[in-house]
Amino acid sequence: MLGVMARQYAYPADLTQYVLEHWPEDTELDLSGELLGEALSVAYHASMTSEEARPTIFRLLLTPVDRLPESGVPNQGVLRLRFDRSRPLNAEELRRLAPSTAFETSLIGAHAENHELRIWGIAHSGAAWLAPAVGGRSRVPNWTFDPIIHVTGPGQLAVRTAGKLIGALRGGQLVDAMMDVFDSDWLPALFESEREQIRAEHAARQAEAASPTLVEHTLVGRIGQHMLRRSIQLVRSARHGGLILFAESPETAQPTSLRLKYRFEPDEPSRRYHTLLLQILERVSAATSKASVDWSDFMLDASLELERLENSVFELSTVIANLTATDGAVILDKRFRLVGFGAEVSAELSSPSRVWRALDAEGDRRVAESVENVGTRHRAAYRFVQAHPRGLAIVISHDGGVSFVANRDGEVVFWEQSMSP
Repeated sequence: MLGVMARQYAYPADLTQYVLEHWPEDTELDLSGELLGEALSVAYHASMTSEEARPTIFRLLLTPVDRLPESGVPNQGVLRLRFDRSRPLNAEELRRLAPSTAFETSLIGAHAENHELRIWGIAHSGAAWLAPAVGGRSRVPNWTFDPIIHVTGPGQLAVRTAGKLIGALRGGQLVDAMMDVFDSDWLPALFESEREQIRAEHAARQAEAASPTLVEHTLVGRIGQHMLRRSIQLVRSARHGGLILFAESPETAQPTSLRLKYRFEPDEPSRRYHTLLLQILERVSAATSKASVDWSDFMLDASLELERLENSVFELSTVIANLTATDGAVILDKRFRLVGFGAEVSAELSSPSRVWRALDAEGDRRVAESVENVGTRHRAAYRFVQAHPRGLAIVISHDGGVSFVANRDGEVVFWEQSMSP
C-alpha cells in the first residue's frame, strides 16, 4: 500500500528527519544527520537535471569503499571500482555519472572524508537485487545495511537499507510505503475465470496419474504476474513508453473498439504462454507426491528443466516489451495470448467525464482527477476500460511511471504503481 504523511510539500530536510527517526534500531547508521541531509539535498537537486533529454536517475550508496570487499562480484555482492581520487558530491557530478551507472545494475559510491561527502567511485551490483520488482525466483543478495538513496525522477527520492524502504519523497509528500498493485485482491480477481480454466486443464491432465497433484490458484496467478512485471520493467528501461491492454477475449478486440494494425494468427505460437504454463505446472507437480502444489513448491524446485521453462516465459516478456515500441497498444487476452499490436483505441468510444486516482492498493480510498491533464496513452486507457469493464490497461510513460487502469463498480480508477525497488 501507499502510506502518505499528512504534511504537504515535503522536502529533503523533512525526509532526513523522518529517516533518522525511523532507522531500524538494530542497525547502526554510520552517517551523521547533517551529512545524510546533505546527501539527500544534493540528490534532490540532481533529480531535477537531465542529460540530452534523459532524466537523471541513479542509486547513491552511502558507505565507505573499504566496507566492500575487493573480491566482490555482481549479483552476489558488488564489484567496486574505486577512482584514483575522490570527487565532490554535488548535483553536477551526479548528473554526469548517472548515464554510466545504470540504475538497474550500478550505484554511485560516496562517504565522508574529513567531514565532507565525496564520491569514491562506482559499485556494480548486477541486477539480482531487482528480483522482487521484475519477477523471477532469484534470492535478493544483501551486502550492506548502509543507506542507499534511490532517485527515480524529478523530486522522487527514496532511502532504503538492506532492501527495506525507510522513507521517500513522491509528489512533494513523505511516503512510508510504496503501492504495489500486485499485492491487491482486485487484480487477481480480474483474472479468476481464466486462472480456473488453467487449473481445470491441469487437473484433467493429472487425472490419469497414479497420484494426481493439483495446483493452487495462487501459483497460476503469480507466474503470470512475474512475466508481467518483467515486461513492464523492460519497457521502463527502454524509456519509450507503452500501452498494454488485456481484453476479455480475442473477440473483444474488434474494429468497433480497437483498430488493430498488426493482428496475429490464433495459432500455438501466439498462445505460447499457455503452453509453457501448463508445462511448468506439470514439472512442479511431478517433483512431489503432495496432493497439491503452490508457489513455495515452485520456488524450491531447482531443476534445470524448470529453469529452462522459466527463462522461456521471461523471453515472452521481452517479446511483449518489444512490441510496445511501435505506436499503439499491445493487445493480449486474459489468458496472455498475443492478439496483436499497434492498436488504436477508437476515438468513437465515450470518454469518462472523470477518473479516480486510487490512494491504496485496493482502490478503497480515491480522489477525483481530470481526464484532461494526461497524455494520449492514459486517455486511450480510460476509454478502453470504460468500454470493457472486465479489461485492464497498463500505461508505461516515457519517464518510467506506471499506471494500472481498471473499471471498479462502473468508475474508471487508476493506480500509480511503484516499480522502483
